[in-house]
Amino acid sequence: MLSDEEAGEIRQKLLSHIESNFPIEQRERAKQQLESMNSEQLESFLRRNKLIKEENTEETGEECVFCSIVSDRIKSIKIGENKYAIAVLEINPISKGHSIVIPRKHSNKTSKSSMNLAKKMAKNIKEKLSPRAVEIANSRLFGHEIINVLPVYNKENFNSERKPVRIEELEKVREELEKRKQSKRKKSKIEEFRSSWLPKRIP
Repeated sequence: MLSDEEAGEIRQKLLSHIESNFPIEQRERAKQQLESMNSEQLESFLRRNKLIKEENTEETGEECVFCSIVSDRIKSIKIGENKYAIAVLEINPISKGHSIVIPRKHSNKTSKSSMNLAKKMAKNIKEKLSPRAVEIANSRLFGHEIINVLPVYNKENFNSERKPVRIEELEKVREELEKRKQSKRKKSKIEEFRSSWLPKRIP
């Protein structure tokens, strides 16, 4: 059975999914139904919709929430990947740029490749968003190990309040990062072009 912590986190993710993807006329009813569920009812709902997989039931083919993100059954904003893991922006972030690295394979262990991707994302976030620090920490839900990458701007930590955001807001964060990176390259090319045709100053 789901723990209170697991139920709370999954409920928040599903509420964000409803807010971002459901038609307006269906949102309130869906949110009310989800919020009225206790932990046992929520687990039953997840099983019916094949969104949960326990460590000892992999042969059933059911997916946990994180497996559903990897397989694109749940929409996410991907910011990086390698052969063994993907990195997505957290839909209930503690701070701007808060991300999670999810191993592609359902496992309760963190691979070196997953941790390497987390470190790569942390470095990129540090360079682009300029937080004071970027913290990395492992956690596990439904037998699926994930890695949190948390930018720290003030006094944020992994116990700080999480706030759901719309998918559109996360897309803006991703676009912002990409635009900053591109603008630097364009500026460099323009400067090179100008230097190639500007006449040399004659004393």
